[in-house]
Amino acid sequence: MNILEQIKWIKENKKRYSNSDELLSILEKLHQQESRFTKDELLNLARRIKPIVRVNKDGLVGIDSEAQKFDLFWIEACPIKSHSFVWKVKPLAKVSGLKEIARITSYHTYGGYYGFLRPSTDEAIYQCPENILDRICAFEVFSSNDSIYDIFHAGLDRHVLTTIYYEGQLPADIADQDVSW
Repeated sequence: MNILEQIKWIKENKKRYSNSDELLSILEKLHQQESRFTKDELLNLARRIKPIVRVNKDGLVGIDSEAQKFDLFWIEACPIKSHSFVWKVKPLAKVSGLKEIARITSYHTYGGYYGFLRPSTDEAIYQCPENILDRICAFEVFSSNDSIYDIFHAGLDRHVLTTIYYEGQLPADIADQDVSW
C-alpha cells in the first residue's frame, strides 16, 4: 500500500484508530516531503549526501545505543530507493571531520517484512529539514531501542528512527561513487 492509499484507508476507517488524526498528520507530512522532489532531484542530492554507518569489529552494522561506541564508516554505494544502506554493507573508510547539525524523528518503509529494518537513502534525504539540506553531506540512522517490535509502528506501517545529519567534506572517492535509483 502506498502512502496515498494509507491516508485514504485511515480516513475511511477513523473509528478503528484512536490516534487517526496523529497518523494522518504524519503520513500527510511524509507525502508532502516526498512529493517536493523529482526522481532526478533526489539522485542529484544523493550525489553529495551519503549514508554513513556504525560498524563493529565483526563488520556488522549497529544503529542502537550500544552501537554508538562503534566507529562511523563511509560505505559502498547502493541504489538510493530500492536498497537499504544498512543491508549488506561494505565499509570503505572511517569517517572523520564531520559535524552533527541536526537530529529528527524519521519514518522508513521496510520492503516486505516489518522485522527487517531497511531504511533507504531517499527517505533520509527527502525527510531532511529544508533549512539544512544545502549544508549536509552525510547522515546516519539511530534507534534508542534495540527491539524491532518497538521500532515498528503498525499504524504508520513504518519503522520510526532518528536520522542524524552531518556537515563536512566528502572524501573524493566517496563523492565519485555512482548513484542509482
